Amino acid sequence: MKYYFILTDSRDAWMQFVYLPTEDYVSGYIRDLRSVGISVHDYDLWTEETRPIAERTLEHIRQSMNV
Repeated sequence: MKYYFILTDSRDAWMQFVYLPTEDYVSGYIRDLRSVGISVHDYDLWTEETRPIAERTLEHIRQSMNV
């Protein structure tokens, strides 16, 4: 299953795509990201329905970081 994650560090925001076999792997992946200082703002399965939501969320986070 293809998931998107909206991530930030101290300098940037980006969307990352990850293939995980089941949703059970998501919490471990998020824990690994946080352990290296990356914040997770949103995630979901990547579908035609979730794409606009993900893109709007990423843009909103980028705008708030530029303030």
